[in-house]
Amino acid sequence: MPASTSGRFHPEFSLGEGGLDRHTKATVRIAIELFRDSVFNTFEFMEHEQDLIIMALILHDGLKQGWNEEGHTRFDHPFLVSNFIIKNSINLSMAGKDIITVVRLINSHMGPWNTDKNSNVVLPIPVDYDEKFVHACDYLASRNFLNICFTNNEIVDSVNRERVRILKK
Repeated sequence: MPASTSGRFHPEFSLGEGGLDRHTKATVRIAIELFRDSVFNTFEFMEHEQDLIIMALILHDGLKQGWNEEGHTRFDHPFLVSNFIIKNSINLSMAGKDIITVVRLINSHMGPWNTDKNSNVVLPIPVDYDEKFVHACDYLASRNFLNICFTNNEIVDSVNRERVRILKK
């Protein structure tokens, strides 16, 4: 499914079939790049915290169209995913506090877009650094001006783009 059913809120690479997968890969890649940047070490995420952030980014848009793939984005999709995780936490080999962290990060990933005129649901706004970081990664991956290149649904680094162009010919 696409990352945006209307096509208005995400860049071209995340539209169409597989768009949500590509959007998710972009959020994770942005996080990894920011983890590597010494300027962003002000967040000082330990490796375990980074793992939880990556897990939240991978899961953040799960059930985006609800349980029955309703054909449009469900505003409450963060809560749908979080409730699924909590209901199935008995099957996870994770500490309870880590499950709560992942759920907290997922629930607040929408940032300031936490209300919807068609819903009484109010999503939490990111407050903690890790919540803000997850929101920032999702936000950046959804900006229309960004063009992340994909080949076979995998991100293509700029140094490899010329090689990919040659191989496609």
